[in-house]
Amino acid sequence: MANLRWYDKDRYLSAFMTLLENLPEDVQTGVALDVLDEIPKIINSDCDKFMELVENHDPKKYQRWYDQNENLHKVFEAIRQLNETERESLYVSISNIMQQNTELNLVNLKIKGNE
Repeated sequence: MANLRWYDKDRYLSAFMTLLENLPEDVQTGVALDVLDEIPKIINSDCDKFMELVENHDPKKYQRWYDQNENLHKVFEAIRQLNETERESLYVSISNIMQQNTELNLVNLKIKGNE
């Protein structure tokens, strides 16, 4: 199998990325800002240091689709820094945020930690 992108190694995160990529930019930004608000609630480390680490990534250095939107870039750099347990804690919030910001029906989506 070809090299997987870091987020494709997790089926829930991969599905979120796929759904998000196809949304209008203003909706992507709304989702990103809401997810950024949730991340401090689930991290097990110093929040200020964690966010400083995320802020140090310059999106202009990268060519990925989500680097074109500064807020999306921050979200995915933050998610990349989370450990597996923290990511799983974030999935239910992400599902709720996606439902609130889109017309997607995610009611029957089975999410780790909420199965």
